[in-house]
Amino acid sequence: MEALGPLAPFLLVIFVIAVIFILQAVKVVPQKQAWIVERLGKYYKTLHAGLHFIVPFIDRVVAKVSLKEQVLDIPKQEVITKDNVVVKIDAVCYFTVVKPEDAVYNIESLEYAIIQTIQTNLRDIIGGMELDEILSSREKINARIKEVLQGAASTWGILINRVEVKEIEPPENIVEAMSMLIEADRKKRAMITEAEGKKRAQVLEAEGYKLAKWQEAEAIERIGQAQANAVKSVKEAVGSGELAGKLLLGDGFVKGLEKLASSNNSKVVVLPPSVDSLMELLKGRNGNESGS
Repeated sequence: MEALGPLAPFLLVIFVIAVIFILQAVKVVPQKQAWIVERLGKYYKTLHAGLHFIVPFIDRVVAKVSLKEQVLDIPKQEVITKDNVVVKIDAVCYFTVVKPEDAVYNIESLEYAIIQTIQTNLRDIIGGMELDEILSSREKINARIKEVLQGAASTWGILINRVEVKEIEPPENIVEAMSMLIEADRKKRAMITEAEGKKRAQVLEAEGYKLAKWQEAEAIERIGQAQANAVKSVKEAVGSGELAGKLLLGDGFVKGLEKLASSNNSKVVVLPPSVDSLMELLKGRNGNESGS
């Protein structure tokens, strides 16, 4: 420094100016950002992620724009539906800047413009729908808002990824009425289900009774057919219908006596002396019944 003499301060100033110049000239843009550079007050270029050099004091970074997907909350507002019901509704918007220079120069306040556009379109869309349709058509409302907003957003250099209605809040009296209606509908469905169950049970019971009677009749028919076949077989064997009848009657008489003998109750029974006497007794009984 002593050898330089009077030039030392001057060289020091030159060194400081050079350092400042280099610091101003070198720009490192982070990932997912875009920097807008103006030269002498006019748009010059857009710097994307990486290392860049600009002319100090001539070029100037005027805006740093995020290229990430951004979430914008739409404040709640009151809207009148087609059937004159005042509802409170809010939404959320997801968008991405695709042309940073348009987002900086084509609109004064990007987020404010998006909020106002969505709120305006919400009032128009909700105003043309009834409350029941609004509560069941969230996807339809979201799609219509996105479609309308995308037309304006293209000039702002952004892409509307999606718009979602967050909450639809009807008046308290409407909510109470809807709750009562839902409860009444549930009770109605429960009563209908119970009635259908009882009806089905009655049908099944009737079908079961019908089937039992049919099976009983079929069993009686089979027994009768079996008895007829037995009489026929005995008649063919002995060659006489009367004798066949006596044999079958006697067989039944003997089986009846066996059951009576095996019974736990002691009874006194007057028996006819022979099968012929039993047949005469039955004939006499049948005659009395027909005469009476």
